[in-house]
Amino acid sequence: MQGDLKENANGALSNQFISAALSTDTANITLNWGITYQRIEGFGAFAGRATPFFESPKRDSIMKQLWGADGLQLNMVRGEVMYTYPFNKSAGTVTIQPAGTSIDMDVASAAYQALTSDQKAQLSQLWILKKLKERYQVPIMFASTWTPPLSMKNNTSQESAKNFNGLNYSCCSTDFANYVAGFAKAYQNEGINFYGISPSNEPENVFSDWAASYWTASHLGEFISNNLRPALNAKGLNTMKIISSENAAWGTANSFLSGMDKSNVDILAGHGYVEIGDLILGKRGLNQNPQTWNYATGNRPVWMTEASDDSGVYDNTMTGGLKLAVNMHKFLAECNVNAYVYWLGMLAIRNNESLICTNADGSLDYPKTYDVMGQYSRFVHAGYYRFNSALANNATLKVSAWKDPVTGKFSVVVVNPGSSETRTRIKLAGFASSQLTSFLTADNTTAHWQQSAPVTPQADGSFVVVVPSASVITFTGTAQ
Repeated sequence: MQGDLKENANGALSNQFISAALSTDTANITLNWGITYQRIEGFGAFAGRATPFFESPKRDSIMKQLWGADGLQLNMVRGEVMYTYPFNKSAGTVTIQPAGTSIDMDVASAAYQALTSDQKAQLSQLWILKKLKERYQVPIMFASTWTPPLSMKNNTSQESAKNFNGLNYSCCSTDFANYVAGFAKAYQNEGINFYGISPSNEPENVFSDWAASYWTASHLGEFISNNLRPALNAKGLNTMKIISSENAAWGTANSFLSGMDKSNVDILAGHGYVEIGDLILGKRGLNQNPQTWNYATGNRPVWMTEASDDSGVYDNTMTGGLKLAVNMHKFLAECNVNAYVYWLGMLAIRNNESLICTNADGSLDYPKTYDVMGQYSRFVHAGYYRFNSALANNATLKVSAWKDPVTGKFSVVVVNPGSSETRTRIKLAGFASSQLTSFLTADNTTAHWQQSAPVTPQADGSFVVVVPSASVITFTGTAQ
């Protein structure tokens, strides 16, 4: 990474090459420890498309690479309130595990193969969440609801929200609230205490064929306050947070939530796909310029709960990786979100919607999006705060800085979507550090996060570093 900055026998940069580097600086970053922004709650992925995950012979490795210490170190997982669970309306109970099954049953067994696709999905999700708790103690598990059971919808034969198909308010608001609460209670009985639950997923999506439910902002707010919160409380789930509204586009979520009763919404959420205007023009994929919401959030946490590149041909290079890097930077450093959750953790095929993919021969493929996700999730932990990182003399880099106020550890994530290597001076204001270590993701890196030798400060306490072209690089250190 820094081969052009020659080191002497002791690992220190020679004065000759320091002078050369300083004379050609093309970016300056000033980190101001005393100016602090939002607190990070974490990073995660969706555990849905659960059946191929459960059936994969590499499922243990996949789980480790997503949530384990050697992998992305995710601390969040998003599940699904499936609409196909058996529901005892009079008792308000939901059955989340098919009768006669075990989460450890052999996927090749006749008993498993005899299950319906819905039952396999139900069992698979339960296995994923229970193993995540058992193996990795994942602290933040939450679930989103794509659609109520079909019997509770206006069109009882239609999974999607096409033709504005949604919850039948005249008959079924209480039943649906009890269904969601019953799902959460059933999981609690299995040892899974959901941190939060969302009654909707992309409530404005009346175009797509997949499972969805149409909501207006007023109806969703009323349902949460009048039905869902009371139903959760009645099950003893008073501390479970309600997440809403999870619109597909960030700008749509802004409009939707601004006109909604949010008095019982604990976490405000939206997704990271292109805005509706782009979608109408045939564009898809990751939003490259989400805008900060223009209404007061009331100091509630703001989560980005789903994003991926659904725009086309599989791309496991830095071209795809940089799309995610820009998206993550914009949401975290400009829209001030407290949590970022990717769409799919794994797929049994090669697809841009997943962090880990499967090749035709069954081997796993790790696209650069996996590595980019790790540039944040591995080095910006829950409890870190974003602090000021002022960029000067450069219009290409995207920089965010994060600190642990308890330990003094800090990370600086730098995205360079440009075609030129950038010599950069990092200045420290209000603190000092004895060294920086960098971790690089680029097309030519073979390790997921290529680690450098530590860099020591100059006489004035600043650091001279090189940010390669088309890369994401994180610098870590400890404040003194």
